Amino acid sequence: MKILWLDCLGGLTVGVLVLATCSLLSLWENLPVGVVIAMGLANLLYGSYSLYVTTRKPRPLPLVSGLAVANMSWLLVCIAIAVIYWQRITGLGLLHVLGEGIYVAGLGVVQWQWRQKLSGTASP
Repeated sequence: MKILWLDCLGGLTVGVLVLATCSLLSLWENLPVGVVIAMGLANLLYGSYSLYVTTRKPRPLPLVSGLAVANMSWLLVCIAIAVIYWQRITGLGLLHVLGEGIYVAGLGVVQWQWRQKLSGTASP
């Protein structure tokens, strides 16, 4: 399923880009560099897990469900970052953090709705 490939490749790509530009992003977003690095690492870790699940044949339903839950939970992490750093985060930072959270949570909702088909356990 292409949505799983979009998910894992997106997580890996964003993780690499965020880590490669963490100092610049920290400056532009007015967030501590450690927070930016943590977000990049989280994306890489999630992307790696998602790649593992995506390449399984068959894909175990609990692992696909875990992807969906992790994606939906990421919005809570992003909201927490925005709230904690509300006094200092720039508009670009809010766009990045909340935009990523909303996009990823939306992806998680779709994965949850289609989890049986994505795992290959849906009945014909």
